[in-house]
Amino acid sequence: MDPMRRALTAYGQAAETLPPLQQIVMLYDGTIRRLKEARAADEAGRVGERWTAVGKAAAIIDGLHRSLDHERGGEIALNLDRIYTRLAFRLQQINLEGGSAICDEVAGRLGELRAAWAALLSQGPANPGATESAAPTPAGAVPPRLAVTG
Repeated sequence: MDPMRRALTAYGQAAETLPPLQQIVMLYDGTIRRLKEARAADEAGRVGERWTAVGKAAAIIDGLHRSLDHERGGEIALNLDRIYTRLAFRLQQINLEGGSAICDEVAGRLGELRAAWAALLSQGPANPGATESAAPTPAGAVPPRLAVTG
């Protein structure tokens, strides 16, 4: 099975079986991982690899951004909208200017967001009798169904 098909299969299985909050944390993890790849490629002068890694990180951020539900999410969705817009802009600057420092900046911001989502995940279900898969997802932050790009 080719890598793309494996990635799509794995994502599909995760989307079906993992709690929404865990999916969001995993998407942040993937984005941070791609930024580390971009940083390493940038430092080694591998422009094509940097471009690819930044593109993958941008696709995840774009998916998270598009999944916001502004009607239900209120101020949380508005704040996330602003953050994702800023992060998308900074990601493009990595390819325009090069930039290990920008990779670190964006990864740091994503690390903060990831920690907040992980804290919500660790709180468990809102109802004591509920299952883990019923863990609440903050309004306006539904995990996206992304096309994984490897």
